[in-house]
Amino acid sequence: MAGLCTVGVLGFLLRCKVVFAMPFINYNHLLEAHSHFTFGGWVTLILLTLMTSELLPANLSNRKMYYQVLGGITVSAWCMLITFFAKGYDPLSIISSTLFIIFTYIFGYVFIRDILKSNLPRHVRLLAISSVISLITSSFGTFIIAYVYFNHSLDAMLYRNALFTYLHFTYNGFFSLSIFAIFFNFINTAISDNLRKGIAQFSYVLIISLVPSLFLSYLWQDPNTIFRILAITGSIITSVAFFLIVKISKSLNQLMRAKKSLIRFLFAISIGSFILKLFLQCFTIFPVIGNAIFGNRPIIMGFLHLVFLAFCTFFILGYWVEQNIIDYNRKLTRIALALFSIAVLCNEVLLITQGLITMFIPGSTIFLWLLWVVSIFLFLGTILIAIARYQTIQQRNNH
Repeated sequence: MAGLCTVGVLGFLLRCKVVFAMPFINYNHLLEAHSHFTFGGWVTLILLTLMTSELLPANLSNRKMYYQVLGGITVSAWCMLITFFAKGYDPLSIISSTLFIIFTYIFGYVFIRDILKSNLPRHVRLLAISSVISLITSSFGTFIIAYVYFNHSLDAMLYRNALFTYLHFTYNGFFSLSIFAIFFNFINTAISDNLRKGIAQFSYVLIISLVPSLFLSYLWQDPNTIFRILAITGSIITSVAFFLIVKISKSLNQLMRAKKSLIRFLFAISIGSFILKLFLQCFTIFPVIGNAIFGNRPIIMGFLHLVFLAFCTFFILGYWVEQNIIDYNRKLTRIALALFSIAVLCNEVLLITQGLITMFIPGSTIFLWLLWVVSIFLFLGTILIAIARYQTIQQRNNH
């Protein structure tokens, strides 16, 4: 919970820095600290932990190696937060980032070796392995970004391509594939053979789409014919994945009806956000739409938050409620999750609206203030969720 609270604090500070002077805070340093810790100290750490505990048999997941590697990832993530906030890109922050990457490499090697020994359904195993490979692949984008910074390169094209490569393999690769590996394994024993077949088809297509859909991120630079053909291929395969998950979503919704209303809501928003993400990806193949999106910062932020908050964080919170890590029966838990959820949805609507308006007319400063207000509620939501979790732990310890 400390990770989610810290992300809430950093997000609030970023919004404060936009609307207030605050000369004692370097915006770029704060932004780097926020992005690196959000990815490393919250979503990546939690998903790696869940994959270890939920996908591997107990005799493997309880090995000391996993505690050490996940501990190393945790420490290096906090070091990235401190070093990027203090100095931005400098030798210490690069060392912290490199250590984080090395620990993910070690995790990837050990995890893939162990999951190959498991009795998981084939599509779940492939999703999990592909997700870890995507996490490792995304680090190459990080190394190129570091190279650009340290060499003071003016190659904006190299920087943007490296950034989009990193984001693609992190968001569309690791985040998406690992969540579906966990989710499909979670529901595996409760689904029919027909639904299992549909889930497997969607999983395979989603994995296959990963590499060609990367080239959709390169369309902003008016690439050559080969890149454009690969991008079109990626768009077509992504469209197939979109139709497949829409096809099975009705059955998934029926499966969730037996769950608590809060779990149904969180999972529904999470999967719905992913479906929307796929839909938006398909349309970036059209130059008018693609150029508008990749050149529009609020829409880029809206897309990133759609995946990070609405898809990933809602899934994690929903899964924690289902596993009773967060006590649903506590009134404070329900209030905290409701406040956080409403704030996330408002944040998304404001970012997309701001982006769409700035395509046609100069943006209004009212959006900056509205986003600042929403960041307050996001921050409060994370704090209340942490308090509810702490109360749950205290109650269980007392019994």
